[in-house]
Amino acid sequence: MKRRALALITMLFALMLSAPMAGYAKDTQKDSGTTQVKSYTKKDGTVVAGYSRKKKGAADDTQQVKGYTKKDGTVVAGYSRKKPASK
Repeated sequence: MKRRALALITMLFALMLSAPMAGYAKDTQKDSGTTQVKSYTKKDGTVVAGYSRKKKGAADDTQQVKGYTKKDGTVVAGYSRKKPASK
């Protein structure tokens, strides 16, 4: 009886270790257009936290506008906006 229980526990533990975890999957949703990047450490020791980014080649309907200064001296911070409709 103890052998069966030990064998069952061992098999369950092995299954838990072999099953992929959703939090560590690189691409959890195929159609989402995003991929998850794990955290990493740069050569200079800087730790970069994990983040989500757009997949390469994914369709993008927004564009980034860099910050700028108007003629009257007003500073406009960078922002993202929808791309204008193509003609």
